[in-house]
Amino acid sequence: MTMNRTRTVASCRHNCGMRAPRLERYLLRETALTWAGVTLVLLAIMLATRFARFLGEAAKGRLPEELLFQVAGLSSLQYLIVLTPISLLLAVMMALGRLYRDQEVTAMLACGAPLSGLYRPCLWLAAGVALLTATLSFELGPWAGRTADALVADAARANRYNPFEAGRFKELPEAGAVLYTGRLSDDGRDISQFFGVQTDAQGRDSVLVAERGRSDADPVTGERVLMLAEGHRYQGVPGEGAFEITGFDTLTTRIAPPQFSELSGKRKLATTGALWASQSPEDLAELNFRIAVPISVLVLVVLAVPLSHVKPRAGRYGRLVLGVVLYLVYSQLITLAQVWVAKGQVPPLIGIWWVHLLFAGLAGVLIMRQAGRLR
Repeated sequence: MTMNRTRTVASCRHNCGMRAPRLERYLLRETALTWAGVTLVLLAIMLATRFARFLGEAAKGRLPEELLFQVAGLSSLQYLIVLTPISLLLAVMMALGRLYRDQEVTAMLACGAPLSGLYRPCLWLAAGVALLTATLSFELGPWAGRTADALVADAARANRYNPFEAGRFKELPEAGAVLYTGRLSDDGRDISQFFGVQTDAQGRDSVLVAERGRSDADPVTGERVLMLAEGHRYQGVPGEGAFEITGFDTLTTRIAPPQFSELSGKRKLATTGALWASQSPEDLAELNFRIAVPISVLVLVVLAVPLSHVKPRAGRYGRLVLGVVLYLVYSQLITLAQVWVAKGQVPPLIGIWWVHLLFAGLAGVLIMRQAGRLR
């Protein structure tokens, strides 16, 4: 009887060993699908909140409507850098947690499947996600930020360069002026019912009112040449009665376009090559952060596997809350270490590595405890 039972267990373990690749593919598929779903949900939530700000910018005339989806799409590449680590952590905990509650993991281990069979598919997925995150962090994210800034700058230049829009007041901060146009032709050159006010350095206001006019671009200087007809000009200090009133048949004035910088000066949008070549502590801190993101993906996955262990009658979301808390502590420590490197308080070679070692050590303790080597 004992011999038969031993043969049965050995046969079960042998069959399970033969089916181990199939089990690992099953775990990989479950985890990958959960990660894709969690990432899409988190990205949709973040884009929905940011899209409201983009709509506000478009309503104020600072962002053309045709660029809304382009800027939102480019911003999503930057958001993925932040979302990928937490989404993978939640995906692993949710997928394995469900398998624990359904006793599937217990059945695998009872058939002789090693505990490492839970880690291998998760680490394969983590390696691919870390590679994707590294590409986003080093190249695609900064490129998307620079491209979005260039689109907004070009839109602002076009908006300021042709500051006429039917039925709307347009502000020119560089010139200290506000313009209004009642009607505008289809080509944007002929205008009617023009009103403009400009304040000089002495506090004097100059108000122009004209029935019609025409605007053209100077091909040499890039200025907008405005020719008004049948209007009046009022000059004086607000609150005083001494105003100069001048009528004119035609009046020509020029509106200089503002100066824009094509590339943003934000350090987080700088190329990775420029950060490598720099000796500035702030640049090295940004470089450390870009390196830390894909490494955090690997550390969090190793941490998520033992955290996902759920007892059959335990709460469904208790471990998820613990995982989110650990992620918040992890991310805040990374930010703190980045600030220390930027201020020169920590050498760049140490940088953020101590944070990874701290949480990797915590993951090691949890793994040993799960394997029964540490009580």
